[in-house]
Amino acid sequence: MPDVFTNPADGLLYNNVRATSESQLDRLEADLSITRLMFVRAQVGLVTPRPPVQPIVGPAYAVPPIPVAFDEQHLRAMHRYLFQDVYPWAGETRQDRGFQGYKPAAHVQADHLLTYANYRHIGSDVGALAAQLTAENNLKGLSKPQFVERAAYYLDHFNHVHLFREGNGRTMQAVLLQLGHQAGYRLDFQKVYKEFNLARDTGLVGVSASTHENLTRLRYLLEAATTALPGAAAEAARHPSLARPLREPTGEVARLQALRELKASSQRVGIRHAQETGAPLQDANGGPIMSPLLTYVQAAIMPRPAALTEQATLDDLQKPYVLIARSANPQLSDKPALLRFSQAVAQAVQAFRAELAPQPQQSVQPVTQLTEPPGSSTPGPVSPPSQQKPSVPKRRGPTL
Repeated sequence: MPDVFTNPADGLLYNNVRATSESQLDRLEADLSITRLMFVRAQVGLVTPRPPVQPIVGPAYAVPPIPVAFDEQHLRAMHRYLFQDVYPWAGETRQDRGFQGYKPAAHVQADHLLTYANYRHIGSDVGALAAQLTAENNLKGLSKPQFVERAAYYLDHFNHVHLFREGNGRTMQAVLLQLGHQAGYRLDFQKVYKEFNLARDTGLVGVSASTHENLTRLRYLLEAATTALPGAAAEAARHPSLARPLREPTGEVARLQALRELKASSQRVGIRHAQETGAPLQDANGGPIMSPLLTYVQAAIMPRPAALTEQATLDDLQKPYVLIARSANPQLSDKPALLRFSQAVAQAVQAFRAELAPQPQQSVQPVTQLTEPPGSSTPGPVSPPSQQKPSVPKRRGPTL
């Protein structure tokens, strides 16, 4: 499937600024979108904005007001506002144009990739996160450490959903400015902009099995960016009586988290499996590509989690596990990675079986975690279905 955000004639994203090179598009996008972002900062009392930017084409969209619900409609409106001067598709999500996308995570883990939620489920994924955030009263009534903890959690999850082809970081910064303001806090990302991309990408890669550990950089970043707003209204917004803490994620968000952990844990096991079988892990230019196992998870499970209720899927997940567990190379027999993957499979199966019960005639055996079948022959490598390989998202985001 082609990247329909990109003009095949010049390889650039369709744009309103008549850019003739990627560097020119980068510069114009940064200048125009950050000028718009300054008006969001002014909305929450941070700065006096620069002179208004005249729109290149179409109507001039105003700064979205601070919403009651931080839902898909609001995220679309914020993206459309920030990028209205630059992109004719501002406000459209990856789901609107069927774009998946991934890119290298060299600055986090050299052989890993940044992967995002399946584009087909962006609407439902954002709906689940927005509903849970609303249930937490949009993080009102929290002390600063509590606010930072939950804001990092939601920033990480919305980053993984990755609604837009380009501009997710600036959109989430703008949304968090508003989220913090209505909860009694000021977030100033200009203090920490150099660390922003690394912090969010570290959470996205998820090298550790501990989500709390993966979000350490994000918490440090938000801790540095966040201060309590002065005034009676802000103090009232922070009053503990407004807090609505959740004991655990909603069922929908728990399933999103289970899928994320399955995908994250399959990266290391997939790399080990590819090394054992000789499958390529680099493209012609030396850049990392998906292992067969990660490709399988991306293509067969992420778009259709119901596959987790089918024994054939579990058999396919078991094969690479068994092969590298039996590897004669001790460096490939990565026991911590295997254990994490095994537990992730079991958790994902458990999370989805209650919702996606098998049909009466379907035989599915109970699963706790993957184990090496005693006495079984060594299976061959996984042969996953083909997967869309879109062009790689290109930029790291401008300097504020």
